Amino acid sequence: MTQGALTGIRVLDFGQYIAGPFAATLLAEQGAEVIKVERPGGDPMRGQDGFLAWNRSKKGIMLDLKKPEGLKIALDLAKKADVIIENFKPGTADKLGIGYDKIKELNPRAVYCSISGFGPKGPYAGWAGYEQIVSTVASVYTEQGLATHPLFVVLPLASLYTAVDAAFYIVSGLCVREETGKGQKIDVSLFRVILSTFRQFNVDFEGMFRAPWGPTGPMPLYRPYQCKDGKWLFTGLGNPKFFMQFALELGHDEWLTDPLFEGAPFLLFPPRNAQVMSMIKPIYKSKNRDEWLKQLGDQGLPVAPVQNVDDFMGYKQVIANDMVQTVKDPKKGAVREMGVPVALADTPGKIKGPSPQPGQHTREVLRELGYSAQDIKRLKQENVIKLAPRRK
Repeated sequence: MTQGALTGIRVLDFGQYIAGPFAATLLAEQGAEVIKVERPGGDPMRGQDGFLAWNRSKKGIMLDLKKPEGLKIALDLAKKADVIIENFKPGTADKLGIGYDKIKELNPRAVYCSISGFGPKGPYAGWAGYEQIVSTVASVYTEQGLATHPLFVVLPLASLYTAVDAAFYIVSGLCVREETGKGQKIDVSLFRVILSTFRQFNVDFEGMFRAPWGPTGPMPLYRPYQCKDGKWLFTGLGNPKFFMQFALELGHDEWLTDPLFEGAPFLLFPPRNAQVMSMIKPIYKSKNRDEWLKQLGDQGLPVAPVQNVDDFMGYKQVIANDMVQTVKDPKKGAVREMGVPVALADTPGKIKGPSPQPGQHTREVLRELGYSAQDIKRLKQENVIKLAPRRK
């Protein structure tokens, strides 16, 4: 059987919400064994649809870390872990007894990834890392907004990008450990990651032009347009050659010499951008989207249909790349989810199973630590652990 690239690596996941859990899932689906540790009340995201995708492919246990025996179990697991992930509010892991200094003392080979909202220093260091708070401060909503007000972005971009970065730097830490034999602490913050990810917007110099993007963007040649049938088509004319093809295909040769289009496709600043949009909108309204897709797409122009989730799930390109996979969840039944995003030829990743039910693997994990059936029963009675009901 082909093994994953991270087979043999054990990850102890204290993550909650999105960034920490998703980072651990990325590692799990490349072969790592991930044990998700939840507090008695469970991850705050339990019950949200996203929980299924952010926590699949893991084992799950429930521990009360505030009780001495619960903390002892967590530390016993940490001794055997290669990676520890936590994204509590800064200082919480130390208060619980699972902070970096304690883990380093017990297991100096562990790569310890601490994820926070704003990092370990600065005036916002103590703030909780909520997606919307970080994105607000980091200008995400204003860059996507209108001239009069910011625009809320539904996708949790800061959390998702942070998860990917965290997974990358955890693997980097494991590579360093191969050379030195020592683990290290990795500080990842949503704030720094989102600023770095959107670095093309976070450039500043005298005379720089800034324009709010708005719901469909300020660039008339790089935005979606609504067609005759009410469907939307994105037109992405990313260079002058595409603009020239576009103008000729539409029969508007005069655009190539019209001062209104000077600087096309990107340097059409207000108020010219609005004028150009008003010229293009009625053109797209003259035909259905599929007609435009064929006419412009056949000429090699970068156009694409704007799709909803139902459209996307059945899209032939998605299917061809095995990105729609069915995961059987004990409660929700068959759930269609996105597959593993990156393919390693010799060690391909895979979805190992659905997100764990509350306390699903507590018995299994405790048995591996040497706890007897009586010990487990007692710990349950004392509310140190939570067990999933036995399957009939």
